[in-house]
Amino acid sequence: MSSQKFSDSNPTPLLPAKPDTLLVSDPLTRAEIDSLRQSKKSITEYVQKLYPDRESLLRACKQKAS
Repeated sequence: MSSQKFSDSNPTPLLPAKPDTLLVSDPLTRAEIDSLRQSKKSITEYVQKLYPDRESLLRACKQKAS
């Protein structure tokens, strides 16, 4: 019975390095923040137009889940 030996000429494969998510990323610019706020406002207005009251939104979600 032979055992497999690992040497410098046959290194074990390394897993790809994960990006460190704990590091702080570059802060958003004022224009990026404004763009995100505008997108959020547009989505909110669309949903409120589609579902004028909370009950109709809950009914739609319940029907979709069924």
